[in-house]
Formats: sequence, C-alpha cells, structure tokens
Amino acid sequence: MGYEQGGKFRIIQFEGLSERLISLQLEKKKALSLQKDLIMQINSQSDPAWVELTLMRGLGLVPEGQIKVLFTQQ
Repeated sequence: MGYEQGGKFRIIQFEGLSERLISLQLEKKKALSLQKDLIMQINSQSDPAWVELTLMRGLGLVPEGQIKVLFTQQ
C-alpha cells in the first residue's frame, strides 16, 4: 500500500515537473527571441537610415523637407 502511494506521488511530481519544463522552455524561447531583436537593434544603431526611422517612430520627428500629417477622430 505504501509503495502504491509512493508511486502515485512520483507520477504527480513527474507531471508537475514536466509542465514546469515546458513552461520554462517557452519562456526561454521568448527570451532568446527578445535578445536577438535587441542585438539587431544595437548593431543597427550605426546605420543612419535606422536612426532616422527610430526617431520618426519613437519621437514623432520628421526629416527636413517632409510634412507631418496627423489624423484625429472627433
């Protein structure tokens, strides 16, 4: 009887650890994807076109000679 309970307990532990492993693998995959994106951003900072795009997106700046148009809802 004690052996059966121990076996069931190990099965429950194994299932819990298996779920945790899957969860950690997904988290690792997301972290590696974010790391790859950040490395690409860092490496691109020497590219003038990337810097211009970043300033346009992040700060809303517009290069000289271009017109900024804003659409608003009323």
